[in-house]
Amino acid sequence: MLLICDSGSTKADWCLVDKDNKRTFFATCGMNPYNISLEAISQEIESVLMSSINPKDVHQLKFYGAGCSAEVKKKELKDLFSTYFTNAKIYIDHDLLGAARALCGKEKGLCAILGTGSNSCLYDGEDIRENVPALGYVLCDEGAGTNIGKLILRNYLRHLLPKDLEKEFATLYPGQESDFLNRLYKGSVPNYFLASFAKFVTDRKDNEYCRNLIKECFVSFFENQVVLYSDYTSYKINVVGSVGFICKDIFKEVALNYGQEVGKFIKAPLVDLVDFHFYLD
Repeated sequence: MLLICDSGSTKADWCLVDKDNKRTFFATCGMNPYNISLEAISQEIESVLMSSINPKDVHQLKFYGAGCSAEVKKKELKDLFSTYFTNAKIYIDHDLLGAARALCGKEKGLCAILGTGSNSCLYDGEDIRENVPALGYVLCDEGAGTNIGKLILRNYLRHLLPKDLEKEFATLYPGQESDFLNRLYKGSVPNYFLASFAKFVTDRKDNEYCRNLIKECFVSFFENQVVLYSDYTSYKINVVGSVGFICKDIFKEVALNYGQEVGKFIKAPLVDLVDFHFYLD
């Protein structure tokens, strides 16, 4: 059997595939080796994975995860998984490559992740050829939930929102300025806190103010990531992630202004990643 995982920092989606392409889906906590200890990963494997599958039936494990670009982190996870999946060939790589394979298959293209955070790459049909460093939510995350959430929260706290939106925001997110700032600067997951406000904007993407804010973030994504790739207009740009998927009409509008042809939009990569490995690999 083939076991495939797409892991972010908070959640990992898994699919077990048999020879007849029967698929079983389940989820665990995220397994970013920078954010969670190997002991905690072991506990999750034993409490969740082992109750869902027989590890001896798995002959291939394809794991694509956030935090898995460095060889030392790949080895840490491979060594850990090999103690459970003793009959399996184990493959560990970065979630950006998984996104590219889910979006493009064996074709060349530009790939964008636009979810909680953002990332991008130029994919040659097999591997990542170029990658503009993502750099995280403090420095970058253009076009992502953290970017949109940061702008709407800033504008709310400075009383820059239209009055109707300010009233709606205050109703949904009650609190004083100090409450927001304490959560932001003293909380354990400030990036997810910021990204939580993006839903307010994307749920109102037909509102002129919200639409322009989303557009501003997508323009920033193009200016700071897309245009830095070699001959970027020679490739279609493909998008995975909840923000890009929900706001694809606005993304297409921005892409057109940059002379960029758009391709595929998917909310999450796992199903397409399973297809890639079952049919093309």
